[in-house]
Amino acid sequence: MIHIKPFAALRPVAAHVDQVVCGKHGSKLHFGNVIRSLVGITLENLGEEDYLEAQQYFEKLQGNKVLIRENNTGIYIYKQTQPNGNVFHGVVVCVDYQDYLNGSICKHENTLTSKQSLMVKHIETIRKVGEPVLLANPNDEFMTDWIQQHENADILFEFTDNHGKKHELWFVSNVAAVENLQASFLKTSRLYIADGHHRIASVASYLQSHTDKALDCGIMAYVLPESALQIKPFHRILKNTDTEEWLDMIHNASEDFYVELLNKPERPRKKGDIVALTPLGWYRLQLKPGHVKPNPSENLDVYRLEEFVFKKFFHIKDSKSDSRLEFLRGDEDLNTLQQWKNRGEIDGAFILYPNTIKEIKDVADAGETMPPKSTWIEPKIPAGMLINVF
Repeated sequence: MIHIKPFAALRPVAAHVDQVVCGKHGSKLHFGNVIRSLVGITLENLGEEDYLEAQQYFEKLQGNKVLIRENNTGIYIYKQTQPNGNVFHGVVVCVDYQDYLNGSICKHENTLTSKQSLMVKHIETIRKVGEPVLLANPNDEFMTDWIQQHENADILFEFTDNHGKKHELWFVSNVAAVENLQASFLKTSRLYIADGHHRIASVASYLQSHTDKALDCGIMAYVLPESALQIKPFHRILKNTDTEEWLDMIHNASEDFYVELLNKPERPRKKGDIVALTPLGWYRLQLKPGHVKPNPSENLDVYRLEEFVFKKFFHIKDSKSDSRLEFLRGDEDLNTLQQWKNRGEIDGAFILYPNTIKEIKDVADAGETMPPKSTWIEPKIPAGMLINVF
């Protein structure tokens, strides 16, 4: 049972939305100034002045009437169209933090305590969150029908960002329409976090300690049909390794994989395939039969990479903290990785087949977690387009 709430967002006026969200033309209105204290600054170096600067910037945007707030509560319909023609169509609502705490909103990643504490303090200072959590809805038919019925409302704004993505936003405040969607969500047993594990944990923690706000406020979320999500892998990049370690892998990975030398860079063809860029060329590691485990997380290719390659041959015990390991979103061109290798910027890389939504759900339903940076999920929602006020 999922409880959703309508809310009145703080948002940019149409005339300034591209400047606030995208920082177009070098605009000083860019919402990035509000969240700058969370980006590129370590927890140890973060001072009170960083939080206060964010709050002051917010006050300036509101004072200049760059940001406005709806007079009524309602539900937002948000549509994103990418340059390649992919379209994402869902609703922005507030979900009850209790649904997250009781497991009805399921996670597949653990959060870092230090990062969560930083984000909670940011919320306590500015009393706002400017980016929704991305949630996948397995029971999507009712939501699609509801959007089709109510997207005839006046559009709030539309704009194209610096990457050619078109963003459109509608607002539905009709009480009967809102109640209809709420009733439909009550028949949904679970939602799944696709992106924003730290955000949802931080807001839930904040609301737990501010129960006076919890009745009126929730966690802002963009809910999409699970079938609409695009799931990509993350590349693993290795630096400061020894050639002997790579040779050991090539010669001895055959215990778990069929090892094949490739003539050119290739992506994995199917689940169980891992492609490796090594000092001796490109190799395909194809998992041998007999590796099916009872726990869903142990059947992920990223888990197999860590267990059968990283730990065995590179002595990487903790991928979250090992300085030799870096992560790169999985749509990077393979020729770029080869160029980095040729210039000596990296020693090698591992390319994975993307996880499926079923694998993510299986892990979440089992109460397990994926290794860090297991998935890159789109769409990414621009910060500052809708702002939840506490």
